[in-house]
Amino acid sequence: MTEAKSIRVLIADDFKVLRDVIRLHLERADDIDVVDEAPDLNDALEHIKSLRPDVVIMNDYLPPIDSAHATTHLREQGFTDAILVVSMHLEPQRIQRSFLSGANGFMHKDEIDKNLVGAIRQIHQGERYLSPKAGIVYKSSQN
Repeated sequence: MTEAKSIRVLIADDFKVLRDVIRLHLERADDIDVVDEAPDLNDALEHIKSLRPDVVIMNDYLPPIDSAHATTHLREQGFTDAILVVSMHLEPQRIQRSFLSGANGFMHKDEIDKNLVGAIRQIHQGERYLSPKAGIVYKSSQN
């Protein structure tokens, strides 16, 4: 029997406490490996080039720029794997900018404990992900 390949994840957030919380949730999943953490865009770029993660979890503000610009920059640098933006903000424009810049998913930080592992699996399989709270806000803005 062949062993399933783990999903390699990089956590990019300027708050260490949040990186620790995310890591704790991901370490419970047998099919996910956290390869490293980055507190800013420059470190994230270095880790992406050297470690080649399958998924990057990125705060919506990754110093020195917001996640939409960071995602665009990553895509321009040739990073084709999945990006999940996590945010404490739920403005419809922010959600839309994330997807338009090339993110594969968007999650409200309050939903990390319940939805993070599933979101990573979903975007790793090539699907888009929008967390329940973000989905409600975004859909209500479309009416």
